[in-house]
Amino acid sequence: MISLDVPGGSFTAVLLAIALGAAVVLSLRSLAAVSGARRAALIALRIVTALGAWLVAVQPTWTEERSDDEPGRLAVLLDVSRSMRVGSDAGEDRSRMARARSLVPRWRAEATARGVPLLGFGREPRTRTWDEAEAGFVAIEDDTRLGDALDEASTDATAALVISDGADLAGGAIERAEESGLRVHTVLVDDPRPLVDDAIAHVEYDRVGFVRRPVRIRAELRSYGQPSHVVALALYEGERLLREERVELPENGTANVELEVTPPAIGRALYRLALPHMPSDAVAENDERALLVRVQRDDLRALLVAGRPSWDQRFLRSFLKRDPTTDLISFFILRNTADMTMADSDELALIPFPTDELFNEHLGSFDVVIFQNFDYAPYQMEIYLPRIREYVERGGSFAMIGGPLSFSQAGYAETPVGDVLPVEVLPSRTPESRALTTDAFHPRIADAARFHPLVQLASDARANELAWGALAPLQGLNVVARLQNQAQRVLEHPTLRDDDGQPLPVLATGTFGRGRVLALMTDTSWRWGMTTAGETGDASAYERFWDTSLRWLARDPLLDPARISTDRERYGPEAAIHVEATLRDLGYQPFADETVHVRVLDAAGAELRSVDARTDGAGHLEADLVAPADPGGFRVIAERLDASDGRVSMRLAPDAPRGTAARLAEEVFVVELGGDELADPRTNEDLMRALAERTGGTFLRLDDVTGLDAFDASRSRVREVVRRRPFASVLAVLSLLVLFGLEWIARRRWVG
Repeated sequence: MISLDVPGGSFTAVLLAIALGAAVVLSLRSLAAVSGARRAALIALRIVTALGAWLVAVQPTWTEERSDDEPGRLAVLLDVSRSMRVGSDAGEDRSRMARARSLVPRWRAEATARGVPLLGFGREPRTRTWDEAEAGFVAIEDDTRLGDALDEASTDATAALVISDGADLAGGAIERAEESGLRVHTVLVDDPRPLVDDAIAHVEYDRVGFVRRPVRIRAELRSYGQPSHVVALALYEGERLLREERVELPENGTANVELEVTPPAIGRALYRLALPHMPSDAVAENDERALLVRVQRDDLRALLVAGRPSWDQRFLRSFLKRDPTTDLISFFILRNTADMTMADSDELALIPFPTDELFNEHLGSFDVVIFQNFDYAPYQMEIYLPRIREYVERGGSFAMIGGPLSFSQAGYAETPVGDVLPVEVLPSRTPESRALTTDAFHPRIADAARFHPLVQLASDARANELAWGALAPLQGLNVVARLQNQAQRVLEHPTLRDDDGQPLPVLATGTFGRGRVLALMTDTSWRWGMTTAGETGDASAYERFWDTSLRWLARDPLLDPARISTDRERYGPEAAIHVEATLRDLGYQPFADETVHVRVLDAAGAELRSVDARTDGAGHLEADLVAPADPGGFRVIAERLDASDGRVSMRLAPDAPRGTAARLAEEVFVVELGGDELADPRTNEDLMRALAERTGGTFLRLDDVTGLDAFDASRSRVREVVRRRPFASVLAVLSLLVLFGLEWIARRRWVG
């Protein structure tokens, strides 16, 4: 290898060559008076001198590696992914896997004698025995990661023999083999007959959709080994045919199709694309693809009713209006019917307060209803308060924010709204001096609410504590009697106590019926924004608190107390599923060090797989299961037996008997026969050939393979590196000086 030992490398060398060349050309003018052999000699001498100067300046360096071959160890890597199930003959096991297994009886004795390890690889490599291989591997892995298998082999082998069809979806195998120094031999398991197949090669769609809004689906269809023809692409929801599109597939080509489907309801919708199954198809599994869409509301619809203009009202309304995902309807009352005025009512309001329309006709359309420092009595709203109770009981979310016109000061204790609140409101006759405080205080996070999302201003526990300590103090508080409805105290007053002797709640959350409720007993949370910004320069705590509060009220799944997830959304039949879960009760207290039952259910609710797993101190668990063998949509759920620990489990009714199985969390996944692994069933000869050539290995087809001894496992180890710089010697410099001297003498004699 040749390199240039000069700063800037080739770039500097080119600039220097141009400069010297230009100098030579310009100097030729001085030779105009010289002719014949003398002129030619001077020109040649000048060119040789310039070349010598360039070589001395750039210092070409020859680098030579001297290496020796040393014996090594061979590892055999056998592809056990589902693409190896592709066969060419119906009714006979002529699959790629069956043909690859035919090598095992020939190699078993030799491999055992030489200590050659065998790895089966698909999604991850696993060491196998040669006895297992002869008994018969099953091509079941729904992914191919050849690079991972080569990394595993390189830990104790110098060479690898890869037996595969080359269908590697992960990519990067060649580069990883070169980095490890592994010599890789490849055996291509090809198909003895031309492949004939129609396939749904690729599907793109919106994983998250919105109710009653179209979801776009883009599918790429591909045909192999047959002339141009027309196929019918069908879209199903479950077993119900939604639409069918006729598509012309060119010979050995692709066609793109766009479809739309409109989810009718919130939840998870499972759709299916399908091509007709033809007898000539080599891979029937890639005629179908499953689509799992998580359907949610487009916008969060909120109703905010405030009793009077205030800093608190201004900040909250401004925050809600800035959020593009919130559809806000807000009212604040400038005067009530008892106020004396000299003008007609129609002249004092831009629009009337549409009480009947909001609370009788459209209340159910709102995700969240907020009463902010609002007294219902002056507006004759008593008749609508039962509607608020019904709204929450049926699944709505309601929040009440404090102030001098809220809680006991508005007389909510004797109303249906008082029933749904997470706090027991003091009677309306309570004196103001008892019902309201005006002191400044820093609220504390209740001990049992350390994991509650409403108080998570930072992910780290210590950082979260410091973040709350840096907030500006609140000013004033609505006093309540106690918690009710099995509510949770989230923030509490540092010194004051309720009627039960417990810390006075500042923020409380709970449930009523199927709905969620929140009570904030102060109207100065705005100080977490503007006032805190003046002291620390950071005003984000206010928006983070209210953003999380609204998401919690609207049941954002990311804020659920218990969550379970799978490592992927879709699997092949009987593939390995890794499950992780964080399990907490309704108060966000971890189910710590408990045994949890993890089950896989089909669409009818029948159990197909199950395993018991143990949670850690934070309620986290991990478990491994096997996917069902049949395609479709499935659920993985986490359950616990409700122990007599005084806690209410997630989704377990308060009056349920002890020993009842509580479903804590669930997630949906898909099993499909084809998937990406079989979307393109062709063999990849280019990859297998390049992998062998780039690493010094041998490429063979399956029918050309003989014994294991044909594959060289030796490794070349560099013994020394020799660098030569011939123009860095004293002789080279003296030679250049001699050339300069000869040119100078000749020019003095012949040019004058």
